[in-house]
Amino acid sequence: MSRSKTVAVALACIAASPASAALLYSNNFDGAVSVAPGVGVAGPTTSTLEAAAVGAWNANGWVGQYADNRTQGNPATATVLTLTNIPAHTQVSVAFLLGLLESWDSLQGNDFFRVQADGVDLVSGITTNNASGSTEFYAGGTRLFKGVQLNGNTFFSDTLVDMSTAAGLTFAHSAPTLTLSFQTYGVGWQGGSDEGWGMDNLVINFTPSGVAGVPEPASWAMMIGGFGLAGMAMRRRRVAFA
Repeated sequence: MSRSKTVAVALACIAASPASAALLYSNNFDGAVSVAPGVGVAGPTTSTLEAAAVGAWNANGWVGQYADNRTQGNPATATVLTLTNIPAHTQVSVAFLLGLLESWDSLQGNDFFRVQADGVDLVSGITTNNASGSTEFYAGGTRLFKGVQLNGNTFFSDTLVDMSTAAGLTFAHSAPTLTLSFQTYGVGWQGGSDEGWGMDNLVINFTPSGVAGVPEPASWAMMIGGFGLAGMAMRRRRVAFA
């Protein structure tokens, strides 16, 4: 690659790098809730608190209490969080730990989970085979544990998923109000004591409008390298003119 292209690519990487994110809302369901100044909060609705069992998963943030939803129906009643008076922004990112609890039966049992923003699916079709079936699908989330008892229920096993890696949970958004819906559905969904889902360490970030991008480490390296090559070229020109 020529020196000029190296510099151009470095500058392009800087221009395309993601803008700085700011905290919009966070909740670990142990009493620590943080909200951006001026933002109104309603919910999360239709959730109770359950205690996490002691285990290796505690180090991942599934510890203390988590929000639990065991409603029935197809679709089941959603857990809804509404944020209002959000400052001007261009993007929102949602991250949380998802516990798929008890006897999820995968595609064979038609047990599914989805997340919606303002009524539109961000991720959907999430399922696992705790009790039966053979399919696991986490929509880009990362499975951390499977076959464990996240809530101390020793009859059924559970699955814990880190949803922070799901690309669909980072999305363009600019409205002053955001409604997030977390919901199970499917003709085989039973709910109740047979199967449920839980959420812990919910963190929502937003990208304020007009915030300059922060280069990734690789972009910084390329930028520095490009500027170094450009400097070498300028020094050589000075020598040639001399």
